[in-house]
Amino acid sequence: MGRFDSLKKFLGIEKFTKYTNEYFDRSNIRSSFYVASIIVVLEFWMICSTLFFQYLGDLNRSTSWLVTHLVSYFVLFLSAVVLLIYSILHQKKIVQNRAVWWGIRFVFSIISIAFGIYISYMDYLKGEQFITLMTMTILVFCFTVWRPFYSIVFLGSSYGIFFAICNHQIPASYATKVNLTIVLIIILLSAINAYRQKLSEAKKDEKLEQAHDILLKLSISDEVTGIANMNYFRGQALEIMNKKDVDINTLIYLYFDIENFKMLNQKYGFWEGNTFLKNFADILKETFEDSIHAHFSNDNFVVLTKDVKIKDKVLSICKRVSEFDYDIKLGIKVGAYKPINREVLPLIACDHARYACNTIKKHYNLAYCLYDQNMALNFQKKQYIINNFDAAIQNEYIKVFYQPVVNASNGKMCGLEALARWEDPQFGFLSPADFIQTLEEYYQIHRLDMYVVKQVCKNIRNAIDRGRKILPVSLNFSRMDFDYLELAQEVENCLKKYDVDKSMIHIEVTESTLSEDDIKLKEELKSFRSQDYALWLDDFGSGYSGLNVLKEFDFDLIKLDMKFLSNFENNEKARPIIKNIINLAKDLGMQTVTEGVETQEACDFLREIGCEKLQGYLFSKPVSLEELEAKIDSGVFEIE
Repeated sequence: MGRFDSLKKFLGIEKFTKYTNEYFDRSNIRSSFYVASIIVVLEFWMICSTLFFQYLGDLNRSTSWLVTHLVSYFVLFLSAVVLLIYSILHQKKIVQNRAVWWGIRFVFSIISIAFGIYISYMDYLKGEQFITLMTMTILVFCFTVWRPFYSIVFLGSSYGIFFAICNHQIPASYATKVNLTIVLIIILLSAINAYRQKLSEAKKDEKLEQAHDILLKLSISDEVTGIANMNYFRGQALEIMNKKDVDINTLIYLYFDIENFKMLNQKYGFWEGNTFLKNFADILKETFEDSIHAHFSNDNFVVLTKDVKIKDKVLSICKRVSEFDYDIKLGIKVGAYKPINREVLPLIACDHARYACNTIKKHYNLAYCLYDQNMALNFQKKQYIINNFDAAIQNEYIKVFYQPVVNASNGKMCGLEALARWEDPQFGFLSPADFIQTLEEYYQIHRLDMYVVKQVCKNIRNAIDRGRKILPVSLNFSRMDFDYLELAQEVENCLKKYDVDKSMIHIEVTESTLSEDDIKLKEELKSFRSQDYALWLDDFGSGYSGLNVLKEFDFDLIKLDMKFLSNFENNEKARPIIKNIINLAKDLGMQTVTEGVETQEACDFLREIGCEKLQGYLFSKPVSLEELEAKIDSGVFEIE
């Protein structure tokens, strides 16, 4: 900072922020109210007392003196009244013309100083002190705050004029000069000090206000897109829903899902991804004016708007998104929900819209779906599953069923696959397709899978303790198990707890779970391999990267997806495909098991081409542990 800047700062002639200017104004308006009130009371008292003593007391002043003083008192009184009234109006925000208020304050200050000079001059001529001038300058420059430049100019001018007038009439003594100078310096320093304190308070308050604004913005807006966050959206939506003059039948919640956004992030980076999200949020604001919008999460957005030409607006948004200049084809899926009454909470409404959106994710030709009654029933089932999942585990409503795996050469059982089944006391039998998909959607599937591991280990230990024959059991694991758990260690701990040999456990991983870029998953599989667990590749051929998976990962066995046997008898291409896969597995040193075997013809064919193991309804559906043991004991199931 240069000397000139330092001087400007000292004189208070630097440029202030809008907040600082307003802070000074608010402070001075309050101070002016008190100063004006004091002056009004004092001058009214002076006018009354002067008249009283002049006509009823022993004060015998000339008419000229009386008129001059009364006019002086009245002018000051009147200016104080005007300042008082305008200060009150300004504080109550009835009138807020800053220029007018400053004009009134300036005129009042000039009148006050002139009054002080006049009365003190009269006192000086009588040999008295200049108390009135000192009082008026204190009231004007210390109670209200002026920039130092104005204080120096006005105070210097006031005391200079006063000294010149007085000294012209009666030459001032050395003591008078010293006293006048000291008073001037003290009042000037007090005025400058009041200014510095007020400026410091203003800047401190401004920083606090800025911090508050930032926190407020963060609390109601989304950092990436700039539109509302879900917390603020829910509050606003709830307020709209509760307004009696709003017809809820005209409202609709929309849930937007951006397809292939993850690929956009991976190829162009998160910065570009965030830029796209910001642009998409702007599109929503343009398309749905006078509506409320929010960034739901990741690549999802929600809107509460009026149900007017929604499909047209959705198609318009789809068109604009398709025009973005990316190599990746982006798409939009939109779910909609119309609230049935005012009691529907915004969070539930958004969940319904999201559910509708999810139902069309795999339908490339559909962009919009409205939540209906069938979806409502399915949604209720999902909510029941999530709400009762803990109780189902605690009360063992979720049970482990076992489906036999047989040796293709002799038809005897050589292993089992553990499968979860939910027998609910209220809802009845829940399909695995229902609750497994729901648990995956709500990120709870890892808890189910570890529960199955624990139950399997308990069953094996119990069978060993009872002297029964045991078979190795294959356990299914999802992608989320690898994401949320140190899976190899968790399984190892469970086996140690129940003293189960790891040869009795096969680790099944579905083809769709695997990814070359997933370092953690690779490390977990290596950990299983280093501890001598058998690794099985489940659902081989269900995805699009089967051959690449065989190249990148090391498995002991591959399980052919049951789709290969779909319409097996009438599909001539199925046989050579299955045969070549089994030969390829042999060349890579892996065994094979084919699931979904339902006919003897398929069984014979698989045995002929060298498939080592078979699984399917031809041999047995999944059964409970009690039924499994009963069939083994009765000879229905023969153990290898």
